[in-house]
Amino acid sequence: MQQRRSATQNSRRHLLHAGICLTIASAVNCAVAAPMLEEVLVTAQKRSQSTQDIPVAVTGLTGTQLDKYGFENASDISAQVPNMQVSGPYGDIQPIFSIRGVSMSDYSSNQASPIGVYVDETYLAPVYSHGANFFDIERLEVLRGPQGTLYGKNTTGGAINIITRTPQFGGEANNYVKLGAGSFNATSAEAGAETELIEGILAARGALSFKRDEGYVDIVGRGENGAQTDFRGGRLALHFAPNDTWDAVFKYTVSGNDALSTPARNEGRTDLIGSPNSDYNGYSRESRNLDFHETEANDVGPLITNTDIAGLTITFSGDNYSITSVSSYYDADYYQLADTDGSPNDLLTITWSSNTIGYSQDLRFSSEFDGMFNIIAGLYYGYEDQFMNNIYDIFDTPPDVRVGIAKPDTAQQYPFLLDYGMLDQRMETKKSSLAAYSQMRFDFTDRFGMDIGLRYTKDDNEQSYFNISRVGYDGSPRGTYVPGNNTGVDDAYISLPLSQSQLIDILGDPTLLANLLNIGYTHGPYTLDSAPALEANEAEWTGKLGLDYRINDDVMVYISASHGYRSGSFNGGAYYLARPIETAYASPEYIDAFEVGFKADLLDNSMRLNAALFSYDYTDQQFINVVGFSNFLENAGSSKIAGAEAELWARLTEKLTLQIGFGYLETEFSELTLANTETIADADDRIDLSGNELISAPKFNYSISLDYDIWVTEAGYLTTNVNGNFQDDQWYSAYNDQFGYGEIRQDAYWLFNARTSWHASDDSYSISLWVKNLMDKEYDGYGINLQAGFGHDSYLAGPPRTYGAEVTYRF
Repeated sequence: MQQRRSATQNSRRHLLHAGICLTIASAVNCAVAAPMLEEVLVTAQKRSQSTQDIPVAVTGLTGTQLDKYGFENASDISAQVPNMQVSGPYGDIQPIFSIRGVSMSDYSSNQASPIGVYVDETYLAPVYSHGANFFDIERLEVLRGPQGTLYGKNTTGGAINIITRTPQFGGEANNYVKLGAGSFNATSAEAGAETELIEGILAARGALSFKRDEGYVDIVGRGENGAQTDFRGGRLALHFAPNDTWDAVFKYTVSGNDALSTPARNEGRTDLIGSPNSDYNGYSRESRNLDFHETEANDVGPLITNTDIAGLTITFSGDNYSITSVSSYYDADYYQLADTDGSPNDLLTITWSSNTIGYSQDLRFSSEFDGMFNIIAGLYYGYEDQFMNNIYDIFDTPPDVRVGIAKPDTAQQYPFLLDYGMLDQRMETKKSSLAAYSQMRFDFTDRFGMDIGLRYTKDDNEQSYFNISRVGYDGSPRGTYVPGNNTGVDDAYISLPLSQSQLIDILGDPTLLANLLNIGYTHGPYTLDSAPALEANEAEWTGKLGLDYRINDDVMVYISASHGYRSGSFNGGAYYLARPIETAYASPEYIDAFEVGFKADLLDNSMRLNAALFSYDYTDQQFINVVGFSNFLENAGSSKIAGAEAELWARLTEKLTLQIGFGYLETEFSELTLANTETIADADDRIDLSGNELISAPKFNYSISLDYDIWVTEAGYLTTNVNGNFQDDQWYSAYNDQFGYGEIRQDAYWLFNARTSWHASDDSYSISLWVKNLMDKEYDGYGINLQAGFGHDSYLAGPPRTYGAEVTYRF
């Protein structure tokens, strides 16, 4: 790694990356040494830079820190990152990230996250691939704010970059074997080793990871638990450096998971005669005296994912510039049988399956001129082809007749649910993205500089195949909605107009009586033909303007304005009528962001304080809304987001290190109109939700971490880490507490973790004892209102207290 020059020279030469690089680290030196925070340098695009010289809000974690905190998956990241939350509709393998209130409510597998996830610069579009690469990691970085200039796909919320270990030359090899065991019969094994195949020219590294546990959700009456883990992964890395000019790194990763999925918790919201708080089958969890992590789910099946990633990075280094090519390919597939109703009945079971193939090419030029001007410029192309096949098994157990009394609007639907069968949804989408970008750096003086970033992106999205059919519970064909529904009604069936609102509508418009001739299911003859292909083409300019000023060698202030964009998306949910592009496709979303902040090394580098204030104007947010059996992908009008965050690292003594994170969010939907799900018989009943808070956007969040060396000897030292994370009240629905959504939330809570380790003085081995969720806090990571179609709310619980031991041997 290139050594850092003086602060002044570094400002002139290396601040080109300010605001654009994802490779940032904020590690605190944990060695037993003088009470000083060590400056951490990282290489990005063949340059060395300090986290404190980069004028953007970032958090970085080294592999050592990830071990210290006991991070095992992508969902753990938010514990130490201000204004970041992670929810998991289907467990750790499919995390949904939220940064500064920017998130996605769509659980469909075809939707790309507004938070870009990269593994060694490979952009991973499928959300089910985001949790599959968390082993043998060199460092992990989280960049907060819209990404509208560099690094692959445009995103509105931020980026998460996972950098895995690369074999090196001449230095000390990072070889290790790690074995672990813990609660719920958990076992784990991870290993990494490297060697020089040709001294100084070719090095290779291999890594393996295995994790298994029996799951933490007790399925009553079944011999095995849900929420299991059965992960395996492997990676081969080759580093070829024939001379000082050329350098190439190839990495191939294969990983997968195959275990019982996480069953939902059913909380009934329908008061039936003699059975309050029930779902539409009459099931009431409240009357069953179940513990928080117990369920009576009847149809919990496997969660299977497989992800292959190949990436090749080639760099040519000239005297004052470099040219880098990053080529990548991935193939990811996903299958899950989900007991969505979380009851012993067959109310709603969904089989999710998807396969995505993608590849990308990034070619960039990076200068290292001696003058005041430097530039990064390049071309990017990305392509993905995804096929999705979801099967919705609906009311295999018929609804309770008492529902018609409790919810009169549902009485007319009852005959159609006695033998409804299953919806078989098939969809293929193809997306391509072509972009030209540049980021210019002007160092006007040794202390004052400016970044100007500009990117032009052309996105082409095609829905090449779409079919929704109705089949029996045994899979026998019944009919096809899309294509085939000629009624003009975007619903599964046309029933008698028995509700008050429908009768009033008919009195006002007698022509609606014609619908009585079409009573019945709205599908046509069964076919696997596709609806007409749809295509959307977008072209957008995005970019950033930033100014930074170094008050002295230790303190820098900065200000920036940026414009971010996320490409539109086809509705991945179920509907019943072929739609034109205007309603089948959600338009792109945009963010205009303003940020001001500072970074400071204080008290002779024993303390580090970084802070930022930000304000977002968020328009056309893509938004999924569930109404009965239908899903609608819409644009949410506009939102306002404002907030603050700060991170403090302090080496208080030679033995004690403190880290504190703080986040504050003020969010509001300025324009949002959605369907009233309490009046499902009136499809035109729309409600104004402006003024509500955004999803997964708690007002306050804090984190704290203490490292203390308990006992230091010549043979080694005993150290402990205690860390905690606080999340304030947050909503999992844009309806907030209105129209029956008051329980789709999570109250404020703290999670505490602890880890005590013995490290040999030569770092040859370590032994650790750990516990997560020390206080055994019960909390939900996800919730959705299914009252309109099924009479209950559905939740996925976070893990209870877990504990274990780990031994690591390094050689």
